[in-house]
Amino acid sequence: MLDLSRHQRYIKVTKSSSRTPWHHCMKRKAWLRTEAKKKALAEKCKAHKGAYKDALADAQDLVMQEAVKLREQFPDRTIEYHFEAILQRTHTKQKSRKPTRWNTFLHSKATEVGREIAEKWNAMSQQEKIDVTKDLMEDLEEHRNNKSLTNHNVPISAFHDIRAMLDSVTQTLANLSVRTGCHTALITVRGDLDHYNHPYVYLSDDRVGDFFQLALKETPSNFATRLEGYCTSGVTGVISNYKKSFLQLKSKTSALILDKLRDATQVPISRMYYVNFDENITAQHGVVLENWPLKKFASPGDIGSMVEVKTVYNGFMSGATKFRKLMAAEWQEWEEARFNLEHTDEGDTSSPASTSQPVHAETESAPIQRKRAHDQVDSGVMHIISGISGMGGEEVSVARKSRKT
Repeated sequence: MLDLSRHQRYIKVTKSSSRTPWHHCMKRKAWLRTEAKKKALAEKCKAHKGAYKDALADAQDLVMQEAVKLREQFPDRTIEYHFEAILQRTHTKQKSRKPTRWNTFLHSKATEVGREIAEKWNAMSQQEKIDVTKDLMEDLEEHRNNKSLTNHNVPISAFHDIRAMLDSVTQTLANLSVRTGCHTALITVRGDLDHYNHPYVYLSDDRVGDFFQLALKETPSNFATRLEGYCTSGVTGVISNYKKSFLQLKSKTSALILDKLRDATQVPISRMYYVNFDENITAQHGVVLENWPLKKFASPGDIGSMVEVKTVYNGFMSGATKFRKLMAAEWQEWEEARFNLEHTDEGDTSSPASTSQPVHAETESAPIQRKRAHDQVDSGVMHIISGISGMGGEEVSVARKSRKT
């Protein structure tokens, strides 16, 4: 027998078609703690938290001691006020500028005038103060409201106001981020195309911008541009979308038609029939539809024009288009006319064509017979076999399905 062990390296081995990994990572070894180690770790964490709380309490005690000293030095304030004043700094950046001679002169004169006014005010009685300020209180309130809430009609004034306010707010947010470590995203866009300010974006940290990339798949500047387009487009809401409003109008019109039909039949009908209306509605309940405003009778859901759907809706709302219950004599007359017309049509379709007569004679007899049947129906009050009449008695196209025999 041939020994292949010596020639093994020359034998081609067929590899598997399945893919195999080319890189192997060693599984991380999990360090399982024993119950004793877990207990020791918990005790260590508890001791650390206790030590931190004790150190924090000692620091607060030192601050409280300083607040007590301030209370002794400045007795017009409470200890709590001094304690909070030490811990809290102002959040608003105080702007200062070099004093001018005009400021100095104005301050001295305002002080002198203020003293004179204060003496005059203190010499008045309570009733005199009320009489003097009664009319001025409303003017002052109106002035404050106009100053804080009024809309800027001049675009340039609005531009400078927005720019100055955004600079102040941005600096405040930057100081807040430095003190507390919080992150802020500020996006400001104009609400009117007459304004001049561009979209403004402030991010306190680069990670806020990275979040826009990960969550929204776009930069904050692009998001601000899209937000500006939405705010200046005049769109009041998603409901103003043409397609959704059209679907709502169709649904509302269908519900209105069904309600009107139920009122006419005095029966809780489950649905409205737009195909074979005569067979499902008129023949069953003796109700006809008058003054349908369109040339074709169809469900509002099948009408492709919003103008036509609104026409149907307004017709039913105004009462111009309505369902009417037939009187007993009218219903009987309608059934007889419908019966005669159906048998006339069946006679035309079932009779075979005679070979001894010309073809045109047979084609002329059917319209004549149909006209006679319709003339018989015209003698009654309701002469529409389909149960539907148009505006002014115009003909309405009605969809029908042949009955199974």
